[in-house]
Amino acid sequence: MAFSDNLFWRRLHSFTGAAPLGAYLLFHIYENSYSLLGPAGYNEHIRPLRQIPYLLQIEIIFIFTPLLYHSVYGVYIWATGKAIALQYGYARNWLYTAQRITGLLTFIFVYFHLYDQRLRPEASFENVAGSIAHPFVLWLYIIGVSAAAWHLFNGFWNVLIKWGVTVGKNAQRVALIIFSILGIGFVAEGLRALAGFIR
Repeated sequence: MAFSDNLFWRRLHSFTGAAPLGAYLLFHIYENSYSLLGPAGYNEHIRPLRQIPYLLQIEIIFIFTPLLYHSVYGVYIWATGKAIALQYGYARNWLYTAQRITGLLTFIFVYFHLYDQRLRPEASFENVAGSIAHPFVLWLYIIGVSAAAWHLFNGFWNVLIKWGVTVGKNAQRVALIIFSILGIGFVAEGLRALAGFIR
């Protein structure tokens, strides 16, 4: 059995994407929405988060380790995946392809974002605004935020299937509609938060 076909590793991959990383992405978009209050409002909210005791240890256990596994295994799946046009209908094939593409875009964006922002000595409105003042970086953020939001909510839909929650076609169709609506809303909210940094 191929490593990428192992049920345990695939479920661990879906779990790390949905639970620690999904929860963190939702929270991260929420905290970035403080950009709409301007520099003072954002800095007042965000800076105390960097002063949480044992922050680095918490990030390593609950964010960086799951992120490393999810992204590396995701790239492995993407690289070893087979065309599924003959196995599934057009809609599922498109969703599968979109999940792989948005995963790769998210992989590139997240690691750039960590380099661009997390490695700085402090978090601030000015740091983000200064980065996205460059058109290339701004477009990278627009594409990255959109890809991450879509990847997350399409991933939620996949998790329900893989874990046997939505078994029938009707249940999967309803779940797809719900998570598509949530995904579009989350893309819009992420871009709205990003727009708050543009000055």
